[in-house]
Amino acid sequence: MGDLEGRVAVVTGGARGIGRTVAETFLRAGATVVIGDIRDELAARTAAQLSDAGSVAAAHLDVRDWDEVGAFFAAVAREHSRLDVLVNCAGIQAIAPSLEMTRDAWRDVIDVNLGGTFACAQAAGRAMAEQRSGSIVNLASAAANLALPGRAPYCSAKGGVVSLTRVLGIEWASLGIRVNAIGPGWVKTDLVAAAIEAGQLSEEDIARRTPLRRLATTIEIADVAHFLASDRSSYITGQTIYPDGGFTSYGGWT
Repeated sequence: MGDLEGRVAVVTGGARGIGRTVAETFLRAGATVVIGDIRDELAARTAAQLSDAGSVAAAHLDVRDWDEVGAFFAAVAREHSRLDVLVNCAGIQAIAPSLEMTRDAWRDVIDVNLGGTFACAQAAGRAMAEQRSGSIVNLASAAANLALPGRAPYCSAKGGVVSLTRVLGIEWASLGIRVNAIGPGWVKTDLVAAAIEAGQLSEEDIARRTPLRRLATTIEIADVAHFLASDRSSYITGQTIYPDGGFTSYGGWT
């Protein structure tokens, strides 16, 4: 569409999955994209594969390291003289019964999914505040509003992302910075497809529990990120949009 022409966007966790599709969608809309990811080789390969779509680069980013996060965003703003969009896609999962969840697993999920989201938003927000404009899009989850057994840290972190989005959206509105979140339901990423193939997830069960009777594609989630990053959502801030096929609204009754 070209509605991000001339804008500079950072996508954390952009080496694969939803983040990769967001990066590609933004490139096709005219943005310059910087992929920040801890998986250096994969991120570099993704950037090379997407280079035909526009100006894209990859750089190492560990969202748990606040000093590294600050240096990363300062470098992006310095190189491009601006920063218009941040999409916080970096995230991990830990699955175990709550009575068996380890301290390290809990800390890792909270540090990446919630702490990393705040650290990146703060660093990007500082650059955006100087130019009095910007859009931050956080990846929450339908799990922010649902109890998923065995995923206590993930649900807790994503619930925190929703609350954080409200706080930053209100706090930074006067600075010209909009902050919103996306809460996807089940999405057919490579990781989810592999889990289905391995018998760890049932696509039929997910479809039965989802009123639209299927998983989302990564493009459907990226399109929401595109909307929230663009001027088409210029009066929206502090909100979470749930592209989940009706998953969180449905009580499961048939």
